[in-house]
Amino acid sequence: MMSEASLTQKKRLKLFDGAKPFSDKQNKVLNVLFYSVLVGTFVSMLGIILYYVYAFAAKSVGSTSFDWLLGIFSDFVYIMDVSLEASPYVVQDSSYPPLAIMILYPFALICKSVFAEYSHCYLTVDELTSRVVLHWEFWVSMVLFFVLCSAIIIFVVIRKYKLPPVQSFKVGIIIIMSAPFIYAVMRGNTIYFAMIFLLLFVLLYQNEKAYVREIGYLCLVFAGLIKIYPLFFGVFLLHKKKIWASVRIAIYFFLLFWLSFYLFDGGMNHFAPFVENLGGFASNMDRLASGNNLSITSFVFKLLCPFRIPYSVISVIGNVVTIISFVIATVCATYTRSDFSRFAIASAVVVLIPSVSYFYVLIFALFPFMQFIRDYDELSPTRQKLYTVLFLIIFLAPLILLKNFILQSAAIIAMLAYECFCVSKHEIFKKRLR
Repeated sequence: MMSEASLTQKKRLKLFDGAKPFSDKQNKVLNVLFYSVLVGTFVSMLGIILYYVYAFAAKSVGSTSFDWLLGIFSDFVYIMDVSLEASPYVVQDSSYPPLAIMILYPFALICKSVFAEYSHCYLTVDELTSRVVLHWEFWVSMVLFFVLCSAIIIFVVIRKYKLPPVQSFKVGIIIIMSAPFIYAVMRGNTIYFAMIFLLLFVLLYQNEKAYVREIGYLCLVFAGLIKIYPLFFGVFLLHKKKIWASVRIAIYFFLLFWLSFYLFDGGMNHFAPFVENLGGFASNMDRLASGNNLSITSFVFKLLCPFRIPYSVISVIGNVVTIISFVIATVCATYTRSDFSRFAIASAVVVLIPSVSYFYVLIFALFPFMQFIRDYDELSPTRQKLYTVLFLIIFLAPLILLKNFILQSAAIIAMLAYECFCVSKHEIFKKRLR
């Protein structure tokens, strides 16, 4: 009989089946990013502690400047709360798709008595959050959410990119301690689940077995049902000319999207208020002008607003730039032979194209980051230097404290523009000129 220690060792090693060793250059760039993220997060923790002390002192003398701190974990609390409602689109004016709400329902059940306690109080989301976090039930839900999602993401990344043990540890630390993931946890947003399904799609869509590939396609659909923009990763199928697979994904998406409204009493009666709420959310001028919005539309708004150009004109310019960017990105991502370019373009589109795109969406930068590490030796020196800087800007936690993310937005725009330029110059036009 095999001992328990031997079985444990065997399971541990199975996780690293097929692991590909890293070269000296790959280890070097991984170490640069690993230690930068580690030190950056440690410095941020010290800064946050001092910030909280200052905020508490200000609050004690009547200042309301730091009331925004009550909103930490607010997405998690809000979505759990509305998942317990019979009609979240009417009662709570929610703009989240049905699956994005109901995926937190199991966690909400743990806190059901807590929400019932405050159900008769008129509270803003931030005020409700500040009360719910005082209960142990919330922390059980929150810890389960964080541990479960983080473990799955790290596991799939290890399997997809065939990481050896030491590099798996470093990548796992980068994932947990990088700025986008810290922010996603602070908000408790369901984008974590969209990330999980998208990772599973990337892992499974090229599998030799047809039924496994189909599961991968369904994972892309579920990612789209939670946050619609991950569907852009369908360019990986278009590149392979898998048209029928793309059509099936579209059929699955519309069918399951329609059925998902029946998770609530009233079924499709919720569709109209959902669209209305979503439209109001996406077109809100305060959100477009916000420093924490990374979208192209918001970037254009911030650039042109100081020139006193009418909002209607800025809106048209922003929409035109977004549409043009989307079309160029789609062509380049579908055409390129480089998986790194495709991941960089697809991730940039996911971040930049929605009119309201908050910092946690940057977790999708994990895809080009991992491909960057894996392809590092084959990349040009210019790409090596450029993307090392860009990923440091995206992943360093101290930059969250600025509460203005135009630098990160510029980094993603630079990524999209550079890859589209390279694909156009070296692949599309070069081939046509031959």
